[in-house]
Amino acid sequence: MRRREAVLLLISAAVLADEVVLVRAFSIGLWHHFAYMAISIALLGFGASGTLLAVLGRRKALLSAQVGAAGWLAASAVLFALTFPLAFALVQKIPFDPFLIVWDRRQLLYLGCYYLVMFVPFFAAATVIGLALITKSEESPRLYFYNLVGSAAGAALAVSLLEIAPVEQTLLAVAGLAQGAALFALLDVVTLPTSPRVRQLAAGGVLAMLVMTLYFSARPPVVRLSQYKGLSYALNLPGARLLATRSSAIGRIDVVESPAIRQAPGLSLVAPQDATIPSQLGLFVDAETAGAITAFDGNTSALGYLDWMSTTAPYLARPDSPRVCVLGAGGGANVLLALRHGARHVDAVELDANVIRVVRETHHNFSGSLYDRADVHVRVAEGRAFLESADEQWDVIDISLVDSFAAAAVGLGAVNESYLYTQEALATYLHHLRPEGVLAVTRWIRTPPRDEIKLFATAIAALEGMGVRPADRLVLVRSWGTATLLLKREPFSAEELNRLRRWAEERLFDISYFPNMGAGQGNRFNLLAHDSYAEAVDALLAGGARRGEFLREYPFFVTPATDDRPYFFHFFRWRSLPLMLSTAGFAWVPFIEWGYLILVGTLIQSAVLGGLLIMLPLAVLRSKAPGNPRYGRGPRLSVLAYFLALGIGFMFVEMALIQRLVFFLANPVYAVAVVLAGLLLVSGLGSGWAARLVAQGY
Repeated sequence: MRRREAVLLLISAAVLADEVVLVRAFSIGLWHHFAYMAISIALLGFGASGTLLAVLGRRKALLSAQVGAAGWLAASAVLFALTFPLAFALVQKIPFDPFLIVWDRRQLLYLGCYYLVMFVPFFAAATVIGLALITKSEESPRLYFYNLVGSAAGAALAVSLLEIAPVEQTLLAVAGLAQGAALFALLDVVTLPTSPRVRQLAAGGVLAMLVMTLYFSARPPVVRLSQYKGLSYALNLPGARLLATRSSAIGRIDVVESPAIRQAPGLSLVAPQDATIPSQLGLFVDAETAGAITAFDGNTSALGYLDWMSTTAPYLARPDSPRVCVLGAGGGANVLLALRHGARHVDAVELDANVIRVVRETHHNFSGSLYDRADVHVRVAEGRAFLESADEQWDVIDISLVDSFAAAAVGLGAVNESYLYTQEALATYLHHLRPEGVLAVTRWIRTPPRDEIKLFATAIAALEGMGVRPADRLVLVRSWGTATLLLKREPFSAEELNRLRRWAEERLFDISYFPNMGAGQGNRFNLLAHDSYAEAVDALLAGGARRGEFLREYPFFVTPATDDRPYFFHFFRWRSLPLMLSTAGFAWVPFIEWGYLILVGTLIQSAVLGGLLIMLPLAVLRSKAPGNPRYGRGPRLSVLAYFLALGIGFMFVEMALIQRLVFFLANPVYAVAVVLAGLLLVSGLGSGWAARLVAQGY
C-alpha cells in the first residue's frame, strides 16, 4: 500500500468515525433527532467539495502537475486534521437551543452557524478523497476499495471506542486518524522535488497539528448541554453534585446528588405523611431524566410512597404476583415496587449495562445491593428482545416510563423506531403472562392526550389480533401526571375491578376506562374541561366506521403502531399546524409537537445551504465556461440522473436495513454501525474485485 492509499484509507475512516461521534454528541447536548443533522452536514461538505474540484478541474495545470496535485491534497488533509477537533469545540460555544426556536429568530442563525462550522472539516476531507480519485482516475476502482473499506473501518472503530471512552476522548482518538493521514500526505509532498518554501509549509503544518493535539489533550472540548436538558436542571438544584459519569456507545450515564431530588411520577396529591420519599440520587441518560436510585436498606415497609403512584395498579389487580418482569429497570424503582408487593422472583431488564453498574457497583451501599439480591435477576438486554427469546412466563410484566418526560413531551422521538410499543410487541408480552397475569404499561400524561390514546388503540389491535374481546380485558388508570394501562388475556373479574376502584378513589386517581363503567365516572378528580379519554375509548372500542373516523379526525396521529411502522412517538399531523402556530408565543413548547417541525426546519436549512454552496457555484461556473462544449452543456442529464438515482437507492437500502436491524439487534447504535460497516465493506470489496478485472483486461 502506497502513501496515497494510506491517506485515503485513514481519511475515510476518520470521516465516518467523525459522523458517529457527532451523532452521540448531538444526542447528549441537544436531543436524539438532531443526530440526523450530522449526516446532512457531512453530505453538504462533500457536495461543496465536488463544486470546488469542478472549478479546479478547469485549471488543468493545478492538478496535472505531480507536485501541485500532491500539495493540494496535503493542504486539504492538514486542514481536516486541524479543523476536525476545532470545529467540534467551536460549536459547543454556539448558544443554539431548539426550545427557543419558535420565539427567538436568532436560533435559526445559530442553527446555520452549526452547519457552517461543522461543514469545514467534512469539506476538507471530501476534497482529499476527491483529489485522490481525480488525479489517479485510471486507478479509481482500487482507490474506491481503500475509500470504502476505510469508511467501514471508521464506523466500526467509532462504536468500539465509544464503548470504552466518552465522546470527548473518542473525538481526540479519531483526530489521531486524521493527523496520521495528514502526515502521510505531507510525506508524499516532501519526497518530491519541491522548493524549500513547500518544505517549510509542510513543517508548519506538522507543528500546527502538534500544538492542536497538545492543547486539546490538556483541555478537551466538553459537550454543551441545552439548558432544558434534565441534567442541566438537576445541576442547578441546591447542593447539587455530580457523583458519577459512565459512557458507552448506547448513552452517557450521569448520577447527581441533591437534597432537592425526589422522584415519584404521578404521586397522589393526597398521599399521607408517612408515605415520604426516601433519599434519592438522580439518574440521567444522555443528560435526560431516567428515574432515580432510591436509598434502600432491605426494608420494603419504608417504601409506602410507591403505593400512591399509578404504577401500583397491576398489584391491585393481581395481589399474589410471585414472578415479575420489569422492562427498563433503570435505577430500580419498579423493582422495589415488585418486592414490596411480595414478588419472590424479579427479572430486571435494562438495555444499558452502565445503568446496572452505577447501581450495583458505584452506589452499592446506597441502593442496598438491590441488583445483587437473590430474588432479583438482572438481564442486560432490550426489553422486547429479551421477551422474544424467553421461555418463562410472569404474573406481572411492567413497562413504566422508560423515556423521560421532556423528551416525550416535545415530540423528539417522532422519527425514532420503537419496537417496545407496537401491536406485535404487546401480543408478545401477553403471551408471556401466566394465567390471570397482568401487563402494565405506564406513560406520561400530556395535554391533549396522545401517548395514552395511541397505546390504548394499539392494545385493542393486539387483543383483537389474538381473537379476544378487548372491552373486558383493559383498564386505564390516570393520575395527574401518569397513566397506567392494564391488559390481560382473560377478562378482569368483578373482584379485581372492585379493588382497583376502591384503591383509585382513595388516591384520587381517575379510572378512565374499566369494563362496564358508567358515563361520567372517568373524570372526577383530575378534572378535564373536555374528557378526551371517554370520547377516545368509546370510539376505539366501538370499532368499524366509528373507530376509523376517530383515528382520522383526532388532532394527533394515534393509529396503532406496528412492526412495519414502529413509530409509536409519531403524533404530528400537518393539519394541526395552524393551531400549533397560533399558540406559539404563549403555549409552553413541550406540550406541542414541535420536534417534527424542527426536523423539517433543519431539512430546509440544509437544502438552502446546499443550494448556496453547491448548486449556485456550479451555475456560475457554467455561465462563465469557455466555448468548449464539455463546459457549455454542463453535466449531461443522463449522468446526473444516474448518480442521483444511485445515491438515493443506496440511502433507501441503508435506511431500510437500519430499521429492520434495530429490531434484531435491539440497539439502534449497533444497527447503524453494522449496516454502515457492512455495506461499505462489501462495496469496497466489490471495487477491489473490479480493479483486478480491469488489470486483467476485462
